Amino acid sequence: MDYKLFYWDLPFRGNFVQLMLEEVGARYQRRHASEIYPEHGLAIHNPGMAPPYLYECRSQTYFAQMPACLMHLGREYDRLPAPSELHTLALKTILDCNDVLKEITNNNGLLMWQKEPWEQFRSQRLRRWMQVFEHTGLAHGLKSGDGFLLGSQLSVADIAVTALFGTLLHCLPPLREDLLAAAPGIAGLCERIEARPAIRTFLQKQRGEYGSRYCGGQIEDSLRQMLG
Repeated sequence: MDYKLFYWDLPFRGNFVQLMLEEVGARYQRRHASEIYPEHGLAIHNPGMAPPYLYECRSQTYFAQMPACLMHLGREYDRLPAPSELHTLALKTILDCNDVLKEITNNNGLLMWQKEPWEQFRSQRLRRWMQVFEHTGLAHGLKSGDGFLLGSQLSVADIAVTALFGTLLHCLPPLREDLLAAAPGIAGLCERIEARPAIRTFLQKQRGEYGSRYCGGQIEDSLRQMLG
């Protein structure tokens, strides 16, 4: 066993780590977040505020914060671009994904969405985020039917973008037209990454089990109400 991943029975942030583990062929076990959070969150080495938690069996080390987990796996499995500026851009991409998750859940559910602020967010902030990823890819040779986000090889950045938008479109299908209009290259990238053998097998199983569940609770209910 290489890793244990502690998260809820939902895709959301957990899929970022899990898609990476599947892609690299790591041996891992999925564990429920309640084994750590919240009662034992401060008892682990390198505590974090909330799941996901990634436990590396070899070093007996816990990692928290989704971007940190992904960057660690990227280094361990050589899925980071070699030039230092692209290494930094991979981290920036993952952090952007994390920001989108926070924004689309209205500051992690601090408030539930209402129609006017949601429509403003969808047409402005969310569209601009999609364009940010699209422009990044185009600057590094991404095309709607070919290429990767940061050059000629798959990196942790491609996994992150797919975990963000691939999951979003599966769980909340009305947003598919938004991505196709604002970022067709990213839409194509997500389809290609989701078609990779290990990831395709994992997603088929997960989606068969979870259906279209996304982030859960009142936050997800609020999003679905906005999308009709």
